[in-house]
Amino acid sequence: MRLFFALNFSPEVTEAIGNVQRALRQYAAPGASYPGPENLHLTLAFLGEIPSLQAEKARMALQSLSPEPMTLRFSRLGKFKQRDAELWWLGAEPCAKLSRLQSELSSQLIHLGFSLDNKPFRPHVTLARKVIFPSTIPQQKVLLPKPIEAFCGTVSLMRSKLTPKGAVYTELAHKTPNA
Repeated sequence: MRLFFALNFSPEVTEAIGNVQRALRQYAAPGASYPGPENLHLTLAFLGEIPSLQAEKARMALQSLSPEPMTLRFSRLGKFKQRDAELWWLGAEPCAKLSRLQSELSSQLIHLGFSLDNKPFRPHVTLARKVIFPSTIPQQKVLLPKPIEAFCGTVSLMRSKLTPKGAVYTELAHKTPNA
């Protein structure tokens, strides 16, 4: 099983992120791939391919969390280099509750024997992969005229199944914020 932990978004936030994707699509060369609205999320931890028996440990880590309701503010765009193209993302501003949640999750996963990526946590939503601009890259204010605020806090354990048409994500379990 290929698993990860994520924060998912309301339909309103997903629509706002979709507007940024549509703006990006207007300037990018054909050939880029854009995650569908059902696949937009913020990854907290990626486990990768794990044996089915390990999935129960992942559920244990999820249930041990104490997520808090939070409002994330997405106000910046960025990119990661990918071979001959770029992956474009929408970045969240620093948020103490999000940092605590991600740290708590990582600690639980390591305690349960999972090995995690050592890269620093950069909270973002993937907007598009394989992006190439045929000419000038548009300014951020053209793609993201105003920040997007997302109320969230429910942590989901997600399964990622790779198919010829792209990844299909399924929520296996979730943990809601304490009231």
